[in-house]
Amino acid sequence: MNFLMLAFFAAIVGVLIPIQAAANAGASKYLGDVSYAVLLSFIVGTILISVYILFMKPNISPGVLTLSFPKYILLGGCISAIYTIAITYLSPKLGVGNTLYIILVGQMFMALVVDHFGILGAMKHEFTLSRMSGVVLILIGLYLTKKT
Repeated sequence: MNFLMLAFFAAIVGVLIPIQAAANAGASKYLGDVSYAVLLSFIVGTILISVYILFMKPNISPGVLTLSFPKYILLGGCISAIYTIAITYLSPKLGVGNTLYIILVGQMFMALVVDHFGILGAMKHEFTLSRMSGVVLILIGLYLTKKT
């Protein structure tokens, strides 16, 4: 896939994140606790990915079956749980927009660090003043959003 198609896909996923935050926050109110809302979210996700695997039959690395893979890749699941708990808990308290703006600032800062050092095998992109300026502009946007 070319860059524009990948960027379009990323933008579509980005559109879904505020909807996820609002839906999970609503589920939390309805179910009575953040943990149940997050569990429901993960159950639905597990069902959907299981159906995908059942029909698409993607290849699986033999390393998965023997547990001979780098253990740091398990961080993805841990971080997914923490992220989902956080947006479910924080969205009703800060608002969906504020929650996601603040998370986005943290994401962009860490993205600069991960890219610069190629952490966990990520593609390296040098830290530049221009890239840091982008994070500063996000901070300005957060300030303007909170202020008005």
